[in-house]
Amino acid sequence: MKRCVWFVAFILLSTFLCAQPAILINDGWVKVSVLSNMSRQYPYPTDYVIEVRALNRNMPVEVSYLMIDNTGTPQHPSTNFVMKGSNFDPPWDGSCFFKTEVGGWAQAEFVQNPRYLPLPHYRTCLLLLARYENIYAVFLRENDGRVGYRVLKGGAFTSFEIPSVARVERQGNDFVISSLGQPVEVGIWVEGRYTHDEVGGWASPAYAARTKRYKIPHYEMFMMMIGRYDKLALIMGKENDGRLGVIVFQSSQDWSRAKETKGFCMSRARGINLTVTALSNQPVEITHFSFDNTSWQWEVGGWANPDYASKQQTFTLKHYTPGLIVLSRYDQMVVIAYNENDGINGVILLTE
Repeated sequence: MKRCVWFVAFILLSTFLCAQPAILINDGWVKVSVLSNMSRQYPYPTDYVIEVRALNRNMPVEVSYLMIDNTGTPQHPSTNFVMKGSNFDPPWDGSCFFKTEVGGWAQAEFVQNPRYLPLPHYRTCLLLLARYENIYAVFLRENDGRVGYRVLKGGAFTSFEIPSVARVERQGNDFVISSLGQPVEVGIWVEGRYTHDEVGGWASPAYAARTKRYKIPHYEMFMMMIGRYDKLALIMGKENDGRLGVIVFQSSQDWSRAKETKGFCMSRARGINLTVTALSNQPVEITHFSFDNTSWQWEVGGWANPDYASKQQTFTLKHYTPGLIVLSRYDQMVVIAYNENDGINGVILLTE
């Protein structure tokens, strides 16, 4: 079976303090750094900023940036999602989505190179950088003056199969998904728009077709979850000028088996009930973002809120709706994608 990931690089989480800069990516196409803004030399009320610098004058950097709301709780998730366009200035109420280009030419603002993005305090962010088959996804979070991050690298799309579940191909501007014998659940998030469907399903006549075509979003960041129960795949990507860059994850498991990050945390899901255990004296900070744009944040084993104190807590996840979970604290970060149905929760570890 062909792998549909050209190259996925996990650059292990780094943390840094005060004025020390960190270079996250520097590959001849784009350079991404996190810089101190303690003296407010950059025009944002944040202690750090992200610098995106295009290095090839013929290859602009398309920037998509999701700043996940940190005001929702597990009991009362945030439903506020705001399209900010290229306006990175506050306020940043709700989950904010931004997009622009660096070193481009289609609009006057795209010419600016480098470009600086705000990195807010105590808030998880997802940065997607793309140009054709060049693509990165970066998860970032700052707390207590320390910035942690994970970098994921992808490439061109190639067809693949989820064993006994689905075949995923590209034909022109479409993804073609075929059932290999059972229903295939398809969840697609496109810059704040969410759609859900099935291929070869029976719960609705609209699900019955055993092969379906899905239009690849043009010039828009997207995430696409495909699969059934514990057999899942996730595609993160962006297309422009007919060329598609993707980061694809094909390895999934049943989350009823505990996932442990040694010395940090353990997670296990039975149906929609997720249990997170802190394995040290440090809190586990949890960010949850669902494809329907609801989000919440919490801590396990924390002290800033009495409700954070317990070192083992159980949360209710989304039913039949894909989501992302980030478990983090300074130099630790675990990024998870999941989907639950019929009491079976499949999980993809984007980072470990």
